[in-house]
Amino acid sequence: MRTETVYRSVVTPLIFGFVGITGFKKVDKEDRDVIAEAAAACGKVKYEPTFLDPWGDFQSYVNLGFDVSGWDVDPMTVTQANAKGLLGALRDMQAKAKAAGHTLALSMSIGGWSMSNGFHETAASDSSRKIFAKGVVKLFKQFPMFSEVDIDWEYPNNEGAGNPFGAEDGANYALLIAEVRKQLDSAGLSNVKISIAASAVTNIFDYAKVKDLMAAGLYGINLMTYDFFGTPWAETLGHHTNRKALEEGGWSVETIVDHLLAEGFSAERINIGYAGYTRNARNVEMELLSPLKGTYNPGKLLSNGEYETTTGSFESGTSEWYDVIYNYLDLENQKGRNGFNVYTDQVADADYLYDPESKLFLSLDTPRTVKAKGEYAAKLGLGGVFTWTIDQDNGVLVNAVREGLGYEIESEVIDMEPFYFEGINVENDEEPSDSDDAQKVDHAPKAVIELMVVGGSTVQLSGAGSSDEDNDELSFSWGVPSQITVADKTAEIIEVVVPEVSEKTVFQFTLFVRDCYNEPSSQQRFVLTAVPALSQVQPEPEEDDEEEIIVPVPDEEEDTTPAEDDTPADDKTSPYAQWEASTVYGASWGTFEIVSWKGHNYQVKWWTMGDQPDLNCSAGGAWTDLGAY
Repeated sequence: MRTETVYRSVVTPLIFGFVGITGFKKVDKEDRDVIAEAAAACGKVKYEPTFLDPWGDFQSYVNLGFDVSGWDVDPMTVTQANAKGLLGALRDMQAKAKAAGHTLALSMSIGGWSMSNGFHETAASDSSRKIFAKGVVKLFKQFPMFSEVDIDWEYPNNEGAGNPFGAEDGANYALLIAEVRKQLDSAGLSNVKISIAASAVTNIFDYAKVKDLMAAGLYGINLMTYDFFGTPWAETLGHHTNRKALEEGGWSVETIVDHLLAEGFSAERINIGYAGYTRNARNVEMELLSPLKGTYNPGKLLSNGEYETTTGSFESGTSEWYDVIYNYLDLENQKGRNGFNVYTDQVADADYLYDPESKLFLSLDTPRTVKAKGEYAAKLGLGGVFTWTIDQDNGVLVNAVREGLGYEIESEVIDMEPFYFEGINVENDEEPSDSDDAQKVDHAPKAVIELMVVGGSTVQLSGAGSSDEDNDELSFSWGVPSQITVADKTAEIIEVVVPEVSEKTVFQFTLFVRDCYNEPSSQQRFVLTAVPALSQVQPEPEEDDEEEIIVPVPDEEEDTTPAEDDTPADDKTSPYAQWEASTVYGASWGTFEIVSWKGHNYQVKWWTMGDQPDLNCSAGGAWTDLGAY
């Protein structure tokens, strides 16, 4: 199934971000002014919103479903009909969703954290507001697939990323919204909704003067209910996306939602967010695990004005979801990885990871907390739940929030229920302990039935259940262990003779299917376990206490030097396990095991089984020779 299928079938609206404001440089560490470059290419003037990446937005083709680039698409005159790039892909995705009976609404977000520095000036005068609003109309005429504009000003009367601001921002914000509404209506685009992304911290949010925005034509609010904590700016340890506050009026989802409802904003126009990433802290000293209380030290302040880095995937102090589940969180076994433990703060209804040895702390949303947010939104009749950002999720968190919102499961690929576990919780009067006993959580047992095939049997593996929602013709490509031969690896069904085995042996098969446009499916794996027949398993002979042990004495003339064979020497030791022909290596994405074989260490490059390392370590082989040990 194509990745886009998930999102066009379960998500609406999909927010495209970000669009910049011409005349203002993006706040980042780059000398290059991408807004100015893009504005020049697209023919924009100061205060007009502009797309940022003409190549990526209009012309690119890789991973977007196009065979060739749109090198001939002119950014000055590009239209929805001839666009390639990301916007062309969104156009096609929306059309396919419609054909499948699903409405995929598209929203366009202007501003964002690093491009909010233009709002203060743009909103300040009647002339600049008109230029901005008419520029919005141009974009929506150019790409009528969009039905919502999202204004992401971070934040009115607050510096955010170092932006100009003033007390007049709130009133000017309402005037800006009113002008956008006026220009859209005048252009026959009264169907286009206006929403804002807003801080979930009440005192910052209030500067936006939400009642005035509502009167000016605001439709909905996307509350950024995350980043309540972060390093190095947070004064003390905390949760970054908790549902409940640790103290009266503290930062949380419920605090800001209650505040909006009290202001008279309609529940169905409020959307809350969940995070596909963590906020991390180093040198953490825990005082209480629940309610969370502790301290952290961001490290030394360096000469460049920044602090020492904190562990993260790409940026300091932030780990993305796919990094989390491979290195820190084991959902299947309901525990942490690599020394980390999963904790649940029941007071805040928040989860976090903590390694008592390294003192590294990760605050995050888990399937449990995301489902709880969905249940909360459904209970209050909120508009929905959104994520920052869609590219960080592998589908698990989307599943969780939809289950929380009450959507019925149409087909089940994975059982989500085990993922909704609570971590360790220590009450107020208990001291947190690093011992295994204190961290142990008792879970109900699970019954498991395992299919095993007797060696020598013939079995069939079928790809006939594969499908394509476009009903395209499919081709098949099987990956088969080296010990097994099949007649045709491109057949829909393959027949396999399972090798005779003397002990339990695992054989792993893979299958890719492609449609007529050569679009690949995700890789599917099937593990076949072969065993000897029960009737062939003989009991071990009983020992005879009086059995005579005879050790043959070699003849004096006989050469007793051991013959060379393929068995690795034991005179040297390696910290890595010996390679085994029956073991699958590289089975988990991102895990590249190291093994020892014949005096050398080898690291696997991809999935393999039965490929002897010293014979498969060339450029095209499955192994890399790390040298002798």
